[in-house]
Amino acid sequence: MRFRYVLFDLDGTLLDTNELILRSVEQALEEFAPGRFSRADILPHMGEPLSVQVARFLPERMDEVIARYRQLYMEQHDDLVTAFPHAKEVLERLARDGYRIAVVTSKIRRTAELGWKVCGLPDCHEAFLTIEDTDKHKPDPEPVLKAVERLGAVPAETVMIGDSPYDILAGRAAGVATIGVKWSLRGEEGLREYRPDFLVEDMLELEAIIRGEK
Repeated sequence: MRFRYVLFDLDGTLLDTNELILRSVEQALEEFAPGRFSRADILPHMGEPLSVQVARFLPERMDEVIARYRQLYMEQHDDLVTAFPHAKEVLERLARDGYRIAVVTSKIRRTAELGWKVCGLPDCHEAFLTIEDTDKHKPDPEPVLKAVERLGAVPAETVMIGDSPYDILAGRAAGVATIGVKWSLRGEEGLREYRPDFLVEDMLELEAIIRGEK
């Protein structure tokens, strides 16, 4: 057992919500600022809290854009969100074998828990940290530190897993190991410069690294 305590980001790591988020942000921005922003403008900021993303584009209409985004997100959610391959069985095996699991996401609780339920992921986490649970958010270490506290974890035995530079930076700042997933929208090259301790191809490789088998 290389790590006993396992902290997962949600979007882009366990759940493939990439198209759902991008499409919802694109559509909301287009309604309030036609022709001004494209997917290429949005992509570099995936993983940030929604309010931070929107403030980059239309700070003067932030509340309206966020409200419309959330409406669009919910309308399209069940058709577009899926779990990444092997996510369910890997979570089940880790929980069965005594690994302590937490989720650390920058989403609001309502949509985070909805995605978990719709995709049929197992009830295996002992902590579920959302943006409502902390004053500061990734890449600040506060969410990771709170998850460590809730699990009663030992940082040297803890790993933060995510698809975004913000996950890697938050984990490192909190003093835990980090794993970047190559199925990130940014891909391997977009994460390597942030120096995660490991980069993995899929959930099965991720499981092997957590267990110390690779």
